[in-house]
Amino acid sequence: MKIGILLTDHVMEELRGKHGDMDDFYKYIFSKVDPSISLEIFDVVLGVYPKNIDDHQGYLITGSRYSVYDNDDWIKKLKEFVIELNNLKKPLLGVCFGHQLIAQVLGGEVEEVKTGWTVGNQVYNLLNKLPWIKEDISFFRLLHSHKDQVTKLPPKAKLIASTKKVPIAMYSVDNHIFSHQGHPEFKPEYVHDVASFRREILGDEVYLTAVENLKKEIPDNEMAAKWWVNFFRQKL
Repeated sequence: MKIGILLTDHVMEELRGKHGDMDDFYKYIFSKVDPSISLEIFDVVLGVYPKNIDDHQGYLITGSRYSVYDNDDWIKKLKEFVIELNNLKKPLLGVCFGHQLIAQVLGGEVEEVKTGWTVGNQVYNLLNKLPWIKEDISFFRLLHSHKDQVTKLPPKAKLIASTKKVPIAMYSVDNHIFSHQGHPEFKPEYVHDVASFRREILGDEVYLTAVENLKKEIPDNEMAAKWWVNFFRQKL
């Protein structure tokens, strides 16, 4: 199986030596849960896309420091690609920025929320099951680092999970789109270092709460990444 990673950002240079770059995160987590999957990275910020959309069984849009409502040309082009993928019912997975962009393209709404930044482990309450979620669970945890949120679901989307701070934290569209705000590809150490770098922007209350949270709680990264694999494989 070959999955295309639509890369929408890079790790800031100050942290790249310690943590690697964004594509390394996806290579690592996929290798942990299914080493047989082959990834191809497309830096869509630079306008790099697959020559043939059918060369890959599915696509994943990564997180980004950018906002989906920005008017950058590369964001406009990515939105056009999402429309094409959706029309073809090509398996598409959205993470953070990707989660928000897909929602906006399909008729939902995204905005910077008044509650401000959400950083650290967030508890997801599972509201609806999906064929690719095999575990008998009612909640799970994923790492977050964002201030924008999906505030209105697209018309055909189904809400799958919510958190206390992020009501629309996970959704699906039929069986070809799976999307969530959290980051199974992130490690707590990386979220901590990004938060430390942004401490002044976050403010001490958000920063210190996040640091304490990251020490005490463990994200369900591999479980969620297995859902990614199950999602992509159920279309074959």
